[in-house]
Amino acid sequence: MRFVSTPPPLSIPTTTYEEIRTRFDRLTPKQRAVCLLMVGGTMSKNIADRLGMSINTVKTHRNEIFRKMGASSLLDLVRQIDHLRTTSDTEESASPALILPGTNEEGAADSRPLRVIVVEDHAALREAIVTGLATLGYQARGVEDGAALDRELVLAPADIVVLDIGLGRYRENGFSIAARLRRQVRCGIVMVTARGELDARIRGLEEGADAYLVKPIDFAELSAVMNSIMRRIKPVSPVA
Repeated sequence: MRFVSTPPPLSIPTTTYEEIRTRFDRLTPKQRAVCLLMVGGTMSKNIADRLGMSINTVKTHRNEIFRKMGASSLLDLVRQIDHLRTTSDTEESASPALILPGTNEEGAADSRPLRVIVVEDHAALREAIVTGLATLGYQARGVEDGAALDRELVLAPADIVVLDIGLGRYRENGFSIAARLRRQVRCGIVMVTARGELDARIRGLEEGADAYLVKPIDFAELSAVMNSIMRRIKPVSPVA
């Protein structure tokens, strides 16, 4: 009698969720960003461009990721991250580190502070807005332009982006950033700019902004606008 050999079944990861979670927690924030982009199919050159790194730095992070995660191949790494995500989805609250760049996590606790990124090229004004929002209880951080915003969104998502229009002569302007954000991520967009003319207001809203405020701004008004936007996006508790 002739026996026909059958291929072995696909191996099922035997590593537990807790073990993978521990390994993933050992990664630095930038290594986590590289890891999530890797398993999402992003090429090393594109990872370098998105995170503002050199190719060699990406390769160094890649080697450390494989070492810390105990992964023998990219497929093994993908299986581990998929297992981690799948299991996290059944937990009461998923880990923010496993959220894809630029997205909001589903089922996030309503009581957590809103995460706000301020895009403003004037350093002193950017710091003033970030400080004012932090005083009101927001998790606020600031960046100087669209490229820095992209890098920040890879590291951690945002609920609201507060966006200036004029970000320097040779930089992407706020209109372009708003249109790109609206296509790529789910977040609220508030334009805060010195340009108060009607044409600019209309263009800002058409490009994707949820609200358009003219400088100088009142923080109470900005807070009310952001909370209003978030009520439309998903239910949240207002920030005191």
